[in-house]
Amino acid sequence: MAAFPSLTIEGVTISRAICGTNALLGYSHVSAGRDAWAREYFTAQRIARVFAHCQELGVNAVMGPLHTRLIEALDETARLTGQAMVWVATTAADRAPAGQLEALRAARAAGRSDEATAISRASLAEQAAELKAAGAPFCLLHGAWADSWPEDGGHLLGCAEAMAQIRAAGLVPGSSCHYAHRVAQLDEDAYGAAVLAAPVNRDGWYMRPSQGEALERYARLRRPLIAIKALACGKFEPEMDVASNLRWAAAAPGVEAIALGVMVEQEADQSLPILRAAFAERYG
Repeated sequence: MAAFPSLTIEGVTISRAICGTNALLGYSHVSAGRDAWAREYFTAQRIARVFAHCQELGVNAVMGPLHTRLIEALDETARLTGQAMVWVATTAADRAPAGQLEALRAARAAGRSDEATAISRASLAEQAAELKAAGAPFCLLHGAWADSWPEDGGHLLGCAEAMAQIRAAGLVPGSSCHYAHRVAQLDEDAYGAAVLAAPVNRDGWYMRPSQGEALERYARLRRPLIAIKALACGKFEPEMDVASNLRWAAAAPGVEAIALGVMVEQEADQSLPILRAAFAERYG
């Protein structure tokens, strides 16, 4: 099969369709029961079979957090196919610096979300080193980190230093985020991000504060934007079918790639040809 439409970010070439992993790792945005089922069902081997099929359809990249099962699945994919997937990695919000995991859990249990996020953010250097050791070329700040990043007078405190930490680990830095104004901030040269990721979907789900403001800001981005939640985790209106939703997201302002969650090979067979055609029409 011909190569999938692709883009290159600081020397790393990725397909414009990327395998999303939330549903495979048990972050469904549906229910705790769905999450528990996914974590039990999707072994590293089952995930690898999905990735291997996506490779057959021309996709060479996976987006997901620092997660033991994902690392195992990526290793298994390379064993099955002889071809490693490019890991567009994000940090994990459930990690803490050495010796602080119990403090993180206590803060979460008590509902002290700002404290919990600050503890987790302090593990960046350790996470970046682990991602580098696992073979990831990218490290994006987790969306929960970026959403609540401390700010003073419009300046994201310590964000440039965080991106520099990622670069020091030998990784390409970036950030995921759910707020349009914050994505626009992260696009500023002062912070040093190379790639951004944010929700983009026809239903406006998770596009904060609104779909209109998000699209207006994303049209002015200078860094490539990876759209996440392109199918709104299945929450779109019934009359909006998969094909029209995907074509809409692929044509949205600023979008240069889509991280699309696929749980089974049949979903890949349905969705990836749609994205191939949409991105080929837009980018050639």
